[in-house]
Amino acid sequence: MKKMILLAVIASVTLASCVKNEVTPDEENGSNAISYQTVVGTMSRGLSSTQTKFPITSTFGSFAYFVAGNGTWAANANDLTTTLYINDEEIKYHASASALFNANTWHATAVHYWPKQGSLTFFAYTPKTISVTCEKTTGIKAENYNVDANKNVDFMVADMVADKNQNTTIYEYNGVPTLFRHKLTQIGFKIKTASDYANGHSSGSYAAGDKVIELTGITINNVANQGIYTQLPAEGWSGQTGTVDYTHFSGNQAVTTTLAEAKNADAQTIVLPQTFSDNVDVNITITYTIKTYTDGTNYSTEIVTETKKLYELHSGTSNAWEMNKNITYGITIDLSSQIIYWDPAIENWDNVDNGIDI
Repeated sequence: MKKMILLAVIASVTLASCVKNEVTPDEENGSNAISYQTVVGTMSRGLSSTQTKFPITSTFGSFAYFVAGNGTWAANANDLTTTLYINDEEIKYHASASALFNANTWHATAVHYWPKQGSLTFFAYTPKTISVTCEKTTGIKAENYNVDANKNVDFMVADMVADKNQNTTIYEYNGVPTLFRHKLTQIGFKIKTASDYANGHSSGSYAAGDKVIELTGITINNVANQGIYTQLPAEGWSGQTGTVDYTHFSGNQAVTTTLAEAKNADAQTIVLPQTFSDNVDVNITITYTIKTYTDGTNYSTEIVTETKKLYELHSGTSNAWEMNKNITYGITIDLSSQIIYWDPAIENWDNVDNGIDI
């Protein structure tokens, strides 16, 4: 889901669609080895046009719990007989076949077989470099995850897949359906002017009254950067701590009527999900200059600083940076209410009568 938030007007657009999936058991040569099928999904359930193929150059970690007999995860997850079956194995894509594995499959280095009786419930996360645990009561858990220490790392967790006993095909590969969702928030900024304040003129042809606007900075202030992610029983982030500032843009960028991205190459674009409140001073600071020409060569320079509270920008929505959301803040510089007008009047003559004696 991608959301555009305007600094003057807040609007959100949701693009999601679902289609039915055909599930096909693995019948090829009676194979009983566990493999995986991967995809990166949006907030919508089911296979969607907005889902993305998981890159074959990436890897992920997988856990699985064994539920005995005819039991189910929902009813028997906490039974003593429900035990860890696969422990944080690194899953990779393999284009070539081997003595134990088919070509073009996702699997661990060690071969893992489906149980003869009972079922498996799977958990997965990526990238594998992130330190997580996986317990029956919590699912995937990232303790004190720090977005600064993992700058712009796209931490994703797959939907829990319960009660499986064979490879199936839902997406592209034959194996455990592994649908990843982004567990952080991605942000960005775009900027434009409401009108052409240079009046169609450009450098070398400016005239009196023309305004040239340049963006000089965008900073996000006082946001939390560390928290605890837990998948079960209710997925979410808790214990957010830290107060950091992120410089998203610093420099000089011409602002025109064309909406343009404003971002430095090293900007922090993946941030920690968190909720904003009215009494917390979490804000966005925007700085820009306005050059107002008095003739073709001379101008006066105004340095402008605007501060917008994130709570106010998100009011009417969720008042939060939510998981799996790509939020774009659209900045519009509008000077239409600042046109200079004159209010002329004439003070009457002050009549003075002076007598002249002759």
